[in-house]
Amino acid sequence: MTNPPRPGADELRIRSMLRKQGVGPDAEDWWAPKAGPAVADEPDDGQPDRAPVFTPEPGYWPRPHTPAFIDRTRDRAQTAVSPGTRRLLYNTSAAGAGWALGLYHQFAGALTDCGTSYSIGGALILGAGGCLLIAHVWDRRTRHWWPGIAWAARIPLATAVTALALYAPAA
Repeated sequence: MTNPPRPGADELRIRSMLRKQGVGPDAEDWWAPKAGPAVADEPDDGQPDRAPVFTPEPGYWPRPHTPAFIDRTRDRAQTAVSPGTRRLLYNTSAAGAGWALGLYHQFAGALTDCGTSYSIGGALILGAGGCLLIAHVWDRRTRHWWPGIAWAARIPLATAVTALALYAPAA
């Protein structure tokens, strides 16, 4: 019967590092508090523990933040206007921008064309499907953007909802 090969220096070093961290088959329970540093049963490989090559100071990396005057203004605005009113103003102004940009006329023209060519039900399905498609593909992915950019990204959905709401085939 042959003896198994002896572990190499790298394996011994890794074993001792794992034991110091409390990992391995003969390590302590990981959830139990440590009484002190673990003592290795096997001899150390003689290599000193090296310090990390790069350890930045805590204040080294810049942390972007919003300027103080914006935070103070935002805090006052939240207390002055209710969330429902803010949501109404946000969506109404986005729909108004879509109207000014000419998007409303494109959406309304597509609904009217579908309503006259096929049916009113088809136009309503087209409008509702378009709103759902814009909401799912575009708007849901842009809500977390900065407020001004998120507002600009809300323009297509607000305009499509407005065109669908104002669609009056019997008028």
